[in-house]
Amino acid sequence: MSTAVGHATSTIGKARGHSPNPGEIQRAGYVAFRAPDPAAAAQFAVDHMGFTLVHVDSGGRHYLAAHGLDPYSLVYLPGDKAFDHVSFVVNDVATLSREEERMRSAGGDVQRIDENPFWRAGPALRVMSPSGYEVRLTPGVNTNIPMAARVVPQTDGPAPISHDHIGLKTTDIRAEMKFSSEILGLHETSRIVEPSGDLLVAFFRCRTLYHCYTIVQNPNPGHHHFQMTLKNGGAVQAAYESMRDGGEVEVVWTPVRHGPGHNVAFYFRDGNGHFVEYSAEEEIIFDDAAYPVREWSTEDPNTLDEWGGTPPAVMFE
Repeated sequence: MSTAVGHATSTIGKARGHSPNPGEIQRAGYVAFRAPDPAAAAQFAVDHMGFTLVHVDSGGRHYLAAHGLDPYSLVYLPGDKAFDHVSFVVNDVATLSREEERMRSAGGDVQRIDENPFWRAGPALRVMSPSGYEVRLTPGVNTNIPMAARVVPQTDGPAPISHDHIGLKTTDIRAEMKFSSEILGLHETSRIVEPSGDLLVAFFRCRTLYHCYTIVQNPNPGHHHFQMTLKNGGAVQAAYESMRDGGEVEVVWTPVRHGPGHNVAFYFRDGNGHFVEYSAEEEIIFDDAAYPVREWSTEDPNTLDEWGGTPPAVMFE
């Protein structure tokens, strides 16, 4: 990503926004990280991020619920500090079986998990991306509208509702884009490009929310950030002020309004040191055929922050 500013945006042809092999993923479910001290990471999430610790299993996995309808949205498990996997929701076991067949036919590296060791989790599919990232599909809570529209958090502090997208870095963005479209069956929503035409970021969606899967071209592969949705812009501002004033959370980037997705967001580090995005008001897409992929330039001042802010350099490492 670049902080250069000053150029207009453009639109790419409609066909590029449609997956050639559309899948049945409905939305993001939970995200899991390995942590040297999962208990400490989980306690930080409880004390400062607005989560509730709902279970610790015999494998040392700590399950944290947000304020939405999912049994949990964030998991810390024992191990060296790293991203472990992200889970996406399908409607039911029959859908899971169809997705298994579809992804195998498309050339996906797919493994069926019938005896899922995760708490309150049914059978799952594990599929590996070209960069070695693990994505899981599993039946879960179904909502016909974004979950944030169904929930009113009963709290005055930070109140994440659901996990709605993940950002992952790669040295081969085109391979990951092909995986996202052809194997996961996601729709490309937009991309950020250099004036040279080099791709920097690609955004993909499951259904109506602007993105559930973000790919960042970077020489240092790994997790970039994970996101949690809050109720609205006021909830984002309140969470930011709570963390800023509490002095226990490293706030990395103060509230912004992104160009792609137009969501209001701020960024901080969790107890494991990972970047977390709390955001709201993400764009909703109702008609795929009427939504061509948009191309955002790094020279456009609205790309990273429509309010004119500049992200810190650490966000690009």
